[in-house]
Order: sequence, then C-alpha cells, then structure tokens
Amino acid sequence: MAGEIKLVQDIISDGFATLKGIPNGVDPQDAVNVQQLDAAVAALVISWKDAVRAASTGNVDVANPGAAIDGVTLQSGDRILLKDQTTASQNGIYIFNGASTPLTRSTDADIFDELEQAIVAVEEGTANASTFWRQTQLNGTIDVDDVLWSSFLSATPVASETVAGIIEIATQAEVDAGVANNLAVTPLTLANWAGRKLKFCADIGDGTNTVFNVTHNLNTEDIHIEVYENAAPQGTVLVQTERVDANTARICFKNPPTSNQYRVCVLG
Repeated sequence: MAGEIKLVQDIISDGFATLKGIPNGVDPQDAVNVQQLDAAVAALVISWKDAVRAASTGNVDVANPGAAIDGVTLQSGDRILLKDQTTASQNGIYIFNGASTPLTRSTDADIFDELEQAIVAVEEGTANASTFWRQTQLNGTIDVDDVLWSSFLSATPVASETVAGIIEIATQAEVDAGVANNLAVTPLTLANWAGRKLKFCADIGDGTNTVFNVTHNLNTEDIHIEVYENAAPQGTVLVQTERVDANTARICFKNPPTSNQYRVCVLG
C-alpha cells in the first residue's frame, strides 16, 4: 500500500496527474471517468432555436400556406413552426415568403442534425402563444423521416374566475369607456372611473348658524343634494341649496338647526 501511494506521488511531482483505468462510478460517492461524463453531457445536449412568430394548429399547404396561421397575419420573413403536418416529414421551422409562395425551411433547421433535440418558443397565436416545442426524432433525413414535435413547457393560460394565469390590466380609458371586459381593474382606475357614483355625507347644525358650506370635493357641479333628519323618522327636509363651486355646496335654513340635527348627502 505504501508503495502504491508513493507511485502516485511520484507521478504528480513529475507534473502529471492523469489516473487511467478508472472503472465506471456506481455509487453516489464514486469517481467518474471521461466516458461517463461525455455520455451524461450528450444526453443533455439541446439546441435552442430562435423563436418563431406562430405555429400551426393543423395541416398547412407548404406550397400555398395562406396569409395567417393560428390567428396571426404573417409577414414575409416571419419564422413559423409546422408541427401538425399530415405528412410528418414536412414538419419543421420555416420562413414565410407570402400567402401564395412556398414556405422554405429556415437555414438553422434545414438538415436533420440541426433539428435533433431542437427547442423553439412561439411568440404569438390564439392557441400557441407562449408555448415551447421540442423535436424528439433522432438520426433522420430531412424531408424523408418524420419530424416530431412535442410540447416542452406548458404555457401560462389566460386567467379567469376559476383559472390562475395571465391577465391584462385595463387602462383608465378602457375603464371609462366600459370596454374592460376580461381585463383587470385596479383600485386606482376604479376610483378614477368617469362613471363612478360619487357621494359625500356629513352632519350639520350647531344651534347658531343658518348657512353651512359643505366641502364635498367631488369636483363637479352636477350634483344632487339631499338634507334629512338625523333622527327617526329621518324625513327629507326641504331647504335652499346652492352650488358654490365644483367642490362646495351651500345649505340654507330659515332657523338655526340644533347640533347635528340634520344630515346632508351630496351625490355626484
């Protein structure tokens, strides 16, 4: 044993630290050799491709693809993913050249080696926006062997009352116009909603004064003012009311009301 240890020390001292003939590691604490490392790395090799704008939802005529795929109106030069072809060897990443012009395979995916373990993200589309797809077929020939795409990552769904997901926040203009269907309304946009009913209420009466200026801060003179008794039966009192400005209403009594005898409500 002592001799073996000295031999290793001699090798290292001579500037070499290569250990040969290491068997394949089995247990978690075992050393591994280069062959095992190479195999592990090869199993993880994937090829991320530049994103495509849209992906198919059914068979597409490669020679005459039409103007739109999955609800996306395409422009010349757009990258698209065909994954649902009736003839599976036609699947792949293509360049859109026009609605009546044949699609051409993208130069980064026009041989089979470039498609092995390829992963691509989809940017837009009614069904496929924000999805990822992986090509799973190995050792094929382009336009001869099947090109098979499977879902790689699940897309985050559109949020609903029962499903957590992505939701768009409505702008103030959308809230004011009443077109915020399926959009999120924040407390701020709700508070500033042009159609929101505004209200201010306060007790008035001090046993001395007959005129009270009520600051409601509703920022409008289009208001309704009601004064009613503060005790049962809380009947409405007919008094003179004035709109001093957009934020102030004036209540005028013939006789001074007692302390907090009445309540005034201003609705905007």
